[in-house]
Amino acid sequence: MAPVQRTLVERTFRVTLADQAANRYPRVEFEVDGFDSIEATLSFSREGGAGIDMGCESPQGWRGWSGGARTSFIIARSDATPGYIPGDLESGTWAVVLGLHTVPSHGCDVTVCVRTPASGSIDHGPADEPIHREVRGSERGLPAPPGLTWYAGDPHNHCLHSDGQLSLWQLANEGVASGLDYLGCTDHNTVSHHPHLAAVSARHGITLIPGQEMTTHRGHANAWGQVGFIDFRQPAQRWVDEAAERDAFMSINHPVSDDCSWLHPLETEPPGAELYHGSWYLRPTDTSILAWHARWKHDVVVMGGGDFHHYSTPLRPGMPTTWLAAEECTPEALIDAMKAGRTTITAAARMVSENEARPILFDIPTMIRLDEDGIIAVDAVGTVMVDRLGERICVTDQNQRIAAPRRFGPFRLEGADRRVLALCG
Repeated sequence: MAPVQRTLVERTFRVTLADQAANRYPRVEFEVDGFDSIEATLSFSREGGAGIDMGCESPQGWRGWSGGARTSFIIARSDATPGYIPGDLESGTWAVVLGLHTVPSHGCDVTVCVRTPASGSIDHGPADEPIHREVRGSERGLPAPPGLTWYAGDPHNHCLHSDGQLSLWQLANEGVASGLDYLGCTDHNTVSHHPHLAAVSARHGITLIPGQEMTTHRGHANAWGQVGFIDFRQPAQRWVDEAAERDAFMSINHPVSDDCSWLHPLETEPPGAELYHGSWYLRPTDTSILAWHARWKHDVVVMGGGDFHHYSTPLRPGMPTTWLAAEECTPEALIDAMKAGRTTITAAARMVSENEARPILFDIPTMIRLDEDGIIAVDAVGTVMVDRLGERICVTDQNQRIAAPRRFGPFRLEGADRRVLALCG
């Protein structure tokens, strides 16, 4: 016989625009004492476009976030809903943390209920078998400094641990199919996926880098590293400080992007910025991100990110591809390459055809030595290199070196249709 559930809290209340203005992350608290599991549910009226997010906090810290992707979660000692961290349910005051993302002008009714023990099931998604790898980006043999290899990957991806459609196993297979050496796993406002990455990496033959996307209505940013949770509810300057203190690498995501462009004030900038985002494939000649960068610091580490979530678009991981020059293809070495600024971006990793490689740009100081300025364009004949000042140079040689002072970056390669094919610092 199934154990009888006990209700720990059940609250129905109305949230208004005034509530959202006062506190975007209200808490519904409940007491835990000697339980093996809890199950929380959220319901609200969606009339008028209401959108309410959901997460959980325990006395010892953050236990997870599902945003608007789910309206229920389970946390137990041995397992938890993707997005949440399993483990002991310490006694004390817990809270369901809400995110008042969108609230209609007339407000909306919200009900939060928490019960013990949990009666539902936990689904981590399909554990697909590894697919056969046909190509790996690092096999392209791009010129690199001694002891380093250019590894192809996509540092910005999502899975079932936030609002992605794929399990970690499925996501890994997508990276392999795209010819990538690595994938960054950057689920929103949670690190629940981190403990699973090493096993999935080993099983599927692709390096998975632990990351977190700090996600708010005023902008998003990624932090990579096995550094624990960075609280998205704190001011963004605190994200920058904590990432530096914990030896993580942080980058602002899609700084110009519809309703989630970067609006957070900062005293010190993070080292990276996602200057090539998957949305560029929908707006291939849009230069607004370059206008943003012109007002930003010019020694920023140039990052790309596909921001892959699901199968509903033709975009896949590696669109665009961020190449990292690293000593080996491990999470630690790849993050070190980000910190050192050894990055360059291409529209994708795969070959255009069997005999034609995608064009790529390298910053020569990264490639050779710091006292030599310029850019080298590889496999880029017929394209045009453009700098921040709008100067245009036609690429006519297979491995063309171009005199280009660093202060005029970022540099981009354009095709005849002005589509951006590659980008570097």
